[in-house]
Amino acid sequence: MMSHARAFVLLVGLLGSAPLLLAQRLTWYERMILLPEPRTLSGWVVDSSGAPIAGAHIDHSDGREQEQLFTDEMGRFYVETRASALVVRMHGFDGQLIRTDQKEPLRIVLQRAGPLQACKSVCVGLTSSHSAFCLPSISGIHVSEQGRMGDSVMREVMIPTNDGPRELLFGSGPNWSLGIPYTGDVWESTEYSEKTYTIGDVDVIDARGKNSDGKLWRYVGTFGESASYYEVDPRDAALPDRFLDGVCSAAGKE
Repeated sequence: MMSHARAFVLLVGLLGSAPLLLAQRLTWYERMILLPEPRTLSGWVVDSSGAPIAGAHIDHSDGREQEQLFTDEMGRFYVETRASALVVRMHGFDGQLIRTDQKEPLRIVLQRAGPLQACKSVCVGLTSSHSAFCLPSISGIHVSEQGRMGDSVMREVMIPTNDGPRELLFGSGPNWSLGIPYTGDVWESTEYSEKTYTIGDVDVIDARGKNSDGKLWRYVGTFGESASYYEVDPRDAALPDRFLDGVCSAAGKE
């Protein structure tokens, strides 16, 4: 079911003229799985030293009011939402998931992100002005020749699994990725984690989750580029995870 929602987001991204504004726009499926009643969530966001973080993003909410999408100058936030989960993000920090069933004000501590490692060997990359990272060449997976989809370029990476080949998509272009995982995937994950890597002023988000059926998904990307897989059985995740674990900075290739 979520595949239709993802296709819709991709289509909107390809047709839209201002993709950055689409980060808070919900698909038809995501609207279907909103909570029946809104929840109120408040708190403040700080770094590891306790200093407030102003301007942190409150992502994956159905809220449209500007003051509900960012922390204020004191790092405070107040959100009224029908979303089951949100992610607090700030440039240069790891994102953190918060469940909206919290009753008390929250103190969110964001950890500093580290730099993405430079590529040191032959890797799988994309010929695109929007491409920032590369992935390792690994035995056991098949990587297609570079193709096109709209104004983006992409490669299909086929991963062998016990249920047959599973596709991992790696693409780059002005409207390929919003730089964050799909909202519906975040909401429906019973387990979720997120790590951020920096390439200069660019954040590369590495998000992964487990659905209620036990299947896994993972997204590695930044605005305009991403590599991701969905609905993978945990017993088959080692190979695609090894592939994505090897993400490296193409700009710093040695």
